[in-house]
Amino acid sequence: MTEVAPQDFDLDAWLEDAERPARSVTVYQKAGLIADLDALAERIENAEDAEVDGPSAGGGSLRSQYAKLARQFHDSALTIRIEGRSEQERETIALSVPDLTPVQQGAVVLADAITSPQVTPEQVEKLADKLGEVQFSRIITRFNEACNDMPAVSADFLPRSSTPDDGGE
Repeated sequence: MTEVAPQDFDLDAWLEDAERPARSVTVYQKAGLIADLDALAERIENAEDAEVDGPSAGGGSLRSQYAKLARQFHDSALTIRIEGRSEQERETIALSVPDLTPVQQGAVVLADAITSPQVTPEQVEKLADKLGEVQFSRIITRFNEACNDMPAVSADFLPRSSTPDDGGE
């Protein structure tokens, strides 16, 4: 943070680059692969060394099969960016479309807040249905954090010698 004398501070210039709080969350299209990875992990733990690291019936070592599935899971990731909204904005957005159920109003608000990728309220409802409660609740949690939490950088991921002046807490 640069120290500026109050009489020299230009709030309008500072506000030109101001951004709303935003959060991101990663969700997975192929979350069902975790069950296959669990089963394969159990096989690896109980298998003979030759089967784990060498050829096995079904195409390659168990570890290479695990790596292939893990890559498929990783490649199915989608990072969603969500921008915060004030309580008044959320209410205005929710009421902007008449005759909606509370669930549909929530979808309208969340669709407005998701900045990447851009989604429709109908797609938000599909996300909730297809991803399941656990993943969708992570999206809702990040939205609530963007709306209600003070932005801060986590010191957990900074180099150990970081100070508050470096962006740490």
